[in-house]
Amino acid sequence: MTLEIVEVEVEASGIVDLRDPDALTAAGIDLADAITPWQDLVATGGTPTSWAVRDRLLEIGANGLIDPSRKRPGLWDLVLFRWNETDAPNVRLV
Repeated sequence: MTLEIVEVEVEASGIVDLRDPDALTAAGIDLADAITPWQDLVATGGTPTSWAVRDRLLEIGANGLIDPSRKRPGLWDLVLFRWNETDAPNVRLV
């Protein structure tokens, strides 16, 4: 496997920042539900609470979320639910 790093430009609105307590409250989300480990649960046929968080964000019209890193405190990931579609964030390679 080859690791390749690419630079992308993202134009997006409707992104819920899970690092922001006020945003969590406004969305009705508990951060613990969003950051609970999910791989083992899925492997045994369960449904992770983080999937319910995604469903809730879709219900309120979010296009994605900023997810705090569990492995590297202070870092974060941008998660888009969809992109490059009508009324969705735009993503392009730089």
